[in-house]
Amino acid sequence: MKKKLGYLFTNLMALYFLVSGLSILFDVPAKLKRIDLNAINSDGEIAFILIYTGLMTGIGVAILLLQYLSGTWIYSALLATIIIGSFIVFRIVGSIMVGFLSPTQINFLVFESIEVTVGVLLLVKEKFKIPLSTSP
Repeated sequence: MKKKLGYLFTNLMALYFLVSGLSILFDVPAKLKRIDLNAINSDGEIAFILIYTGLMTGIGVAILLLQYLSGTWIYSALLATIIIGSFIVFRIVGSIMVGFLSPTQINFLVFESIEVTVGVLLLVKEKFKIPLSTSP
């Protein structure tokens, strides 16, 4: 059962990163407006697509490839948990720098905290039994 939950978690995290990254391509100006950013010209929009879509889809693909190549969900779950954990840390840092934590940021923090908690619980229960390398 733990194994199935581990694979479910990593597949859901990969799907989250892929959908989040690729969704930008459908309406870049709307996404920029939603997060209160402006691109001065097309180069700015391309940079935004590169940074956001490139990173998010790259993380999603890395999670899936790591799972496939290692034959286990553990390393993919570790990667997803660390990345979402870093989102939490820097969402808080950014909010402190700006001076307040908006309701939107609080909502993100709640969901990200749940994701990290699930990831940590699954990883702790597994106790990292699988070695990083199977070669001598």
